[in-house]
Amino acid sequence: MGFKKKNCLDNTTWEFPRTGFWLVHIVGSFCIFMLGARFAARRIPIVPIMALRLLRMIRER
Repeated sequence: MGFKKKNCLDNTTWEFPRTGFWLVHIVGSFCIFMLGARFAARRIPIVPIMALRLLRMIRER
């Protein structure tokens, strides 16, 4: 006979293959990526950088 310890995350949306688990990891990864992108650009606001890249891409076509 085995003893099974009850986990507080069992049968919740935060359990491994469920939506909440993936949502936390995707949102967290996106936030870390965006913070890294901002600091990599030496604290220049991200919107003008994206607009400049979009304009360059359009001009090259």
